[in-house]
Amino acid sequence: MSKLALAFLFLAAAELPARPANPEFSVEMFSHRAVRALTLEATKQSVRICGAKTDGPCLDLPPTKQISCFAGRHVRCRLEAADRSFTLLTVSSPAPFHIAPTFAKVNEPPQAFLMRNVRVTLTSARMQVITRVDLESYVSGVLRGEASVLEAPAARQAMAILARTWALRWQGRHRRQGFDFCSLTHCQVFRLPQEHEANAADGLEQAAQATRGQVLQYHGMLADPYFTACCGGMTEAAGNIWPDRAQPYLIPIHDPYCLASSHASWNKTIAAESLQQVLREALHLPMAGPLAELSVEKRDSSGRALVLRAVAGAPWNVDANQFRYAVDRRLGWAQIKSNLYTIERQGDSWVFAGHGLGHGVGLCQAGAEQMARMGSSAVQILSTYLPGTEIALPSSDAPDPIASSEHFELVYPSSQEPWVKQTLDTLEQWRKELGEHAEILPPRVRVETWDAVGEFIRATGQPGWMAASSDGQTIAVQPLELLARKRILNQTLKHELTHLVVHRLRAKGVPRWFEEGLVLYMTGERIEAPALALKTSRQLEEAITKPRSEAEMETGYAQALGRVRQLARREGDAAPWRVLEHPGADDVRRLQ
Repeated sequence: MSKLALAFLFLAAAELPARPANPEFSVEMFSHRAVRALTLEATKQSVRICGAKTDGPCLDLPPTKQISCFAGRHVRCRLEAADRSFTLLTVSSPAPFHIAPTFAKVNEPPQAFLMRNVRVTLTSARMQVITRVDLESYVSGVLRGEASVLEAPAARQAMAILARTWALRWQGRHRRQGFDFCSLTHCQVFRLPQEHEANAADGLEQAAQATRGQVLQYHGMLADPYFTACCGGMTEAAGNIWPDRAQPYLIPIHDPYCLASSHASWNKTIAAESLQQVLREALHLPMAGPLAELSVEKRDSSGRALVLRAVAGAPWNVDANQFRYAVDRRLGWAQIKSNLYTIERQGDSWVFAGHGLGHGVGLCQAGAEQMARMGSSAVQILSTYLPGTEIALPSSDAPDPIASSEHFELVYPSSQEPWVKQTLDTLEQWRKELGEHAEILPPRVRVETWDAVGEFIRATGQPGWMAASSDGQTIAVQPLELLARKRILNQTLKHELTHLVVHRLRAKGVPRWFEEGLVLYMTGERIEAPALALKTSRQLEEAITKPRSEAEMETGYAQALGRVRQLARREGDAAPWRVLEHPGADDVRRLQ
């Protein structure tokens, strides 16, 4: 483990505050669509329209009245003959009001949705529309977006529990962009209600209410749940698609229930010329001739294609996921519905004979619907597709929330909430600054913090004067509030993230003291001149790996940093990285 030698005052462990029974989330509506204008109409009660403090007084929109707002240099709103400009727009009402967006694509049909609040800002001449909803309203919106194909109540209830669990686990996924969730499949598809859907959506609302508060847990912790449209008879292991998402309950499961689905078996014929274009232009294969062979080279534990073999003048191995996404982007969505297929040449075309629709991980919606129609409950459905999990009501001592960014997930107690955004922003920015070296990191790094120093000590086994530690996979840090108050939060995060990179790149024969020295050099940390002299590399290595005191460890850090700095001055900034990854025989002798 890495050690940052810093002195701390021990704090008493604090009792975890109770999590709100129905927390709120901010959701970006109409994600990835350019909203050029909005029409707002009050229904039963007036609507309050406000801007920033410098935008003047708020407006009150009476019932049945409309106001139109347009994107420009500011948000320009027109109410009858009067115009007002707002740098940002907040709209709220005790009763739902109508909001009708106008998109940049003029051929999109007009739609009107019901909302109770909205915040509108301008980004690149488009309106960003964000609404706040409580947990149960969010679950209902996800069911409208993701479960409209389901009809059986038990299947809908299973989906409601998954949606609620996912929301609590992944709250803050888009924190850096100023909201919790987008409204696309990147998070969960979220749809606002429309008046004409009121009756059709009753069953979905009932499913949310029937499972109110219920979440899916595994060994007392929130599960990380996924679902797919149709698994084709065999679900997929999450680790086969996303190595950092592997879970003991996300494994291949035989599923006879989904075989009645229209997606259970399919065939797709694609012209060889089209596939050649995809391989050449989208996947950048330097093909010297026509596509002579296309076959599945390797399959995973569920039977899905992992690697394809393409021969066109020369052989190449092609990632099956990249191939499927490239085909869909070039030729249209769901050309190849899943990776569970065989390939056969027929004349000037290739025929894909496959099963299922989607990635196949977790709950199979087609199978869940069939199970429900045969009398299975939501509990039985979830235990079938996510074995070992159980349904529970979150309590005041429920697992800590998890905030996520593009490359990190942070487990934190509620008391550390004010410093979560700073933590994730710092990690993302430093990962970017590490450049190509950061490519060695997993797709998502887990970070954990606690309420008090004592909890950090008990969880990690490290002494209280260490600010953080890492085990080569995850990062553990002392309370964010404490590190921020001492003005070392950002430095600590940079130090530990750099350790994950350097540790993974360190070649055999390179000692630990060199790893520590390079981390300190990269993060620009200053270490006081040592009071003790470490004469040999062995003494230096022991001071780093088995320090007998804080002073000895500080001495080791300072001398390790000094040696790496000398190497960089003598041979250039690239030299320490070269020695770390590809040391020559002379390098190894000098380091030992």
